[in-house]
Amino acid sequence: MTTPLLVLDFSGTLSLEAVRFGAPDRLTSALQQSGLSRLGVDATRYWNDLVIPTWNEGSTTRIGLQRLLARQLQKSGISPSVAMRAASRFTRAYMAASIIDPAWQPLFATLRTERRAIPLIATDHYAEATVQIADQLANLQWTARALRWHHGQVRRWRVRATAYPDLAFIANSADLGTAKADPVFWQRVQSGIRTSISHVIIVDDFGASENLADFYANPARVERRRQQTIAAIEQVFGVPVTTIWFTSDQSIAQTVQEILKK
Repeated sequence: MTTPLLVLDFSGTLSLEAVRFGAPDRLTSALQQSGLSRLGVDATRYWNDLVIPTWNEGSTTRIGLQRLLARQLQKSGISPSVAMRAASRFTRAYMAASIIDPAWQPLFATLRTERRAIPLIATDHYAEATVQIADQLANLQWTARALRWHHGQVRRWRVRATAYPDLAFIANSADLGTAKADPVFWQRVQSGIRTSISHVIIVDDFGASENLADFYANPARVERRRQQTIAAIEQVFGVPVTTIWFTSDQSIAQTVQEILKK
């Protein structure tokens, strides 16, 4: 028996608030409240000195945003304890803001009752996002299993001790060691879900909703990422792939209806 795989992006798709957190006013407020601004970090320095130089490492290893921020701050002579406290406060605020938009609830409710597809939240993100996504799924009455590359094999990690009967998977690039545009990511997903897939539906903004138009949200990079991701899925699963390119100005309710028609 084969089953459809529904691939849902997190930041910029399921969670619009995760992207809005990085908007100039909100980011400045978060930097102030966390204490990072007192350490000389404004929005420009946050992106240019803390995020961009460390993104590849942060999104493909288990180091996490908190430790990366603290490490970068220490390069400026800030003490480890002060750097870690501010980085911890900021990271907690970012993760707390990264909620699944309530408008997606009907999709998860329908998937629960009709069991028409396996949901997989696939994200290029920091390690801390895995627990946050699992908590958000628990709020929607789903049990999460995170796929993690560990000692040469993919393991299913029970993130939270929930007892909901319906299972959703989390594929975070930080857990799998590579980005979604890499076929290796999907090879590891395929190994972890252990199910024959009939076709794949992917709902993703491919980074277009992110805040850095000159970095992650650069249109040329977004288009290249879209093409590479779809090609990687097709290569690994060898089944038809339906792409729903979601953008933050689209209606989530209409997107849900489009998904359910596939």
